[in-house]
Amino acid sequence: MNLKDYIKKQGAAKFAAKFGVTPRAALAWQYGTRLPRAKVAQKIVDETPVTFEGIYGQPSDSHPS
Repeated sequence: MNLKDYIKKQGAAKFAAKFGVTPRAALAWQYGTRLPRAKVAQKIVDETPVTFEGIYGQPSDSHPS
């Protein structure tokens, strides 16, 4: 599951309270204007059906030559 959909489903205020962030931060993550830091992302992955790929996107298969 991706983070944007999870926050939308839970509601930004409820999500924010659960993870100790501001509702404004949760909304920024929901709208894709910002991403959570690694420590918070790990907690989200541990406690929800959201995956790292659902937060940060798929890893790139292209490597610089």
